[in-house]
Order: sequence, then C-alpha cells, then structure tokens
Amino acid sequence: MTEPTRTRRPFDWEAAGEELGDTLGSYHMIVVAGADSVTTGRVAVGIARMQSLNRRVAVGDLFAESPPIRELIQTDDPHGIVDSFLYGVSLSRIAYPVPGPGELFAMQSGTEPPDYEEILPNRRWHRLCGGFREAGALLVLALPESAPHIEDLVNAADGAVLVADAAPPTVPYSRVIARVREPRMSATVFTMATVPDAEPGPGDSTPWWKRRTAAIAGVVLTMLLVATGLWLAYRPLARTPRPTTYPKPDTTQGIGRVIAATGDTTARSGADSTMAVIAIPHVVNPTDSAAAAIFAVELMTTNTQAGAILKLQKDGAKLPAATFAPIMIQGARWYKVMSGAYANRADADSLLVGLRRQNVLEAGRGSVVQVPFAFLLDSLAPASAIPAMVATYADRGEPVYALRQVNGKMWLLAGAFETLEQAAVYAESLRASGITPVLVYRKGRTF
Repeated sequence: MTEPTRTRRPFDWEAAGEELGDTLGSYHMIVVAGADSVTTGRVAVGIARMQSLNRRVAVGDLFAESPPIRELIQTDDPHGIVDSFLYGVSLSRIAYPVPGPGELFAMQSGTEPPDYEEILPNRRWHRLCGGFREAGALLVLALPESAPHIEDLVNAADGAVLVADAAPPTVPYSRVIARVREPRMSATVFTMATVPDAEPGPGDSTPWWKRRTAAIAGVVLTMLLVATGLWLAYRPLARTPRPTTYPKPDTTQGIGRVIAATGDTTARSGADSTMAVIAIPHVVNPTDSAAAAIFAVELMTTNTQAGAILKLQKDGAKLPAATFAPIMIQGARWYKVMSGAYANRADADSLLVGLRRQNVLEAGRGSVVQVPFAFLLDSLAPASAIPAMVATYADRGEPVYALRQVNGKMWLLAGAFETLEQAAVYAESLRASGITPVLVYRKGRTF
C-alpha cells in the first residue's frame, strides 16, 4: 500500500474575507483586527470587494501600512486617514477608486503612523458610522489588535471581525461579528495515491468488499470534517447582535451618496479629488419644507474663502442673514456669498434691488437663488445675545447668521445650500471642527 502524500496549500485570506463578506449586508462600519498587517489587510479587502458588488464600500488602513490595502491605491500622494483626523484633510483627498467590478474605494494610513491614543477615541467615528448607515454603504477598517483604545473604535462601529488568533482583551465578546481563522484541517490537502487490492494477511478473514466499503466511508467522513471546519471558521458567531433596522439607500435625490466618483454628476468634496466619502446627516425638520425660507440673493462667487470673508466684513452691516457656502465647480472649490432668507421670491427681489441702490452690488450684478438648506448650530431664546454671538463667529471667519422663529427663539445657522450634495462639502468642515452637522430647512425671519 502506498502512503497518502501531503501537500501544503497556502491559505487564501482574501477569499476567506470574500466568503465572510457575502454575509455582512446589514453592517455599515466594521473593524477588522489582527496581528499581521498583510493577513488582516487581505481579509479586509476581501470583505470590501464582495460587498462592493452590491453597494459603495470604502476600505481603510489603520496599520502604519497594510500592503494589501496600499496596493489598491494608484497615487504617490501620501495623505491618509491620519491626516484627515489630525490635520483636517478632507476625506475626499485621501480616498481613491479601485479599478475592477463594484464600487470600491481605498484609504491609506497617512503621512505618519497612527496615533491611536488620539484617533481611535475620536467621536467622529460615531458620525461616520451613522452617515454610512444612512447611505446604505459600508466602511471597513483594518487595525492592529494591540492598538490602544481599539474598543472605542469597535464600539463606534457595528462590531469587529477578528483575524487568525486575534483576541483584543478590551473588546467584549458581544462586539465580535465573526472570526476568520485558518482551519487546521485545511492546511493539509490529502492527495490519495492508487492503492492496489491487498491480499488478506494471516488471520484476516474480512471479505475484500467490506474493507473497500470501510475505506470509502473513511474518506467521506474526512471530507465532512473538513467542510464542517471551514464552515465553523468563517461563519459569523450566532450570538452576535446585529443591527435590526437600517435604512435603504436613497437612490432618487442623492441623500444616500456616501462616495462620489469623478465623472459622476454627484457631489465631490475636494479640488483635486478622485473620490469623496461624504456622510450627510438627514434633514431633521422635513415637515418645514413647505414654509422654508428658500430664497436668497447671491452676491458673488469667489475662488478663495478669504475673498468671501472679506465681502462679509466689508458689507455685512447692510446684508441681512449674510453667509457663504463652499461649492464644487469643475472639480475646484469656490465660495458663494449670499444674503437674505425669504419664503417669498418677491422679498428676495426687493433685497436685490435695494443692494444695487446701496452700491453693495453693481448694476446688473447679483441674482435671486433658491437655497433651502443650512446647518443649525444653536437654538437660543434671548435675542439680545445674538449680535455678540454672530460677531464672535464672524471674527473666526465662520458664515453664521440668525433667523427669528415664530416662538421667539433665534436659530443660529451656517451656510445656505441648494442641494444636499452641496451641503455635504461644508459638513466635512464642521466635522473636522468637532461640530455635529445638523441639516435643516431654513425657516424664520431675518434678524
């Protein structure tokens, strides 16, 4: 009898990630944690590739460098997640489309190793997770299992996938979605050589057909054990709590567009971006849309924020509800300076005529626009405090103004936007400043 030969076959971690990824359609932000940057990165890429066939997915590297993720990025620009969190670089500058099927985007670590003590506890992760969930998209983050404060990132996300023997002591079992581990039985593939029929030995009275049946049964049992091992290794843990509700992506008005590629007609958030990861908060007062103060006067468009600030400082005393808003024009960031907030177009037309008479606008310059959206920064009762607060924001170059509500309260608002995609550009600036963007329909009277 010839002994079975044993051949070692490398374990395909990316394929394992793809198999697991096929089961993760209800998740929107996942931490993939492991000790090895290559193995962990391959699992993260596999999950992201599989899910990108059905929705938009971004995979990010929180190792100093994970080669499988870095290889997806075809650019010499070194900026990445670290630069976004520490220095305010827009996510649109660090995420790049990955060639191939699906809608997959990749983000590298950055210009310096991640400072986990500062980055992982950042509350911005909670906002990002909410934005991806609202959009029906997915963010996959590869991270060393030993990273300090890993539990903060996992708690902000929908949970963690552990790779190989990873067992972060601070991550509770209830937050583990699944484990991807190389099955011991799959490490050795048995190649069965031809076994000739053996003659019965001394005292061996077992019929040959019974011996053949027993050998076949043994092979079948071995195959079943291998299949069982693979299933147990890849399947999500049965006791893992999963999100029970999640909204469907908005495919009609773009509210669910978390990632917009160059060449799309959707919003882009960087002057030289090839992709943007934009988490747009939902409009918190949709019932106010019919009474919204959507009309304003557009005074000018400038290609620098300093130019917009200068205009407000120069003519601010003559401009009710004066503000500016960043927009993207042919891939470049511009700033629109606007004044007024009216539910009736006639009031905006009257403001336009008045500003021309005061020489704030030259004859023929300016136009009435519809900008229903703004970001609500605060809702205050005393009107006496408003001028000082608006002046404080103005000194910092922030386009804040006030509208008086029917109940007497004052809304402090920033910006005025025609679409949700335009609002998303300014939302990233608010998040970088630690402010949670609260998008509203503008309403109320100018103050």
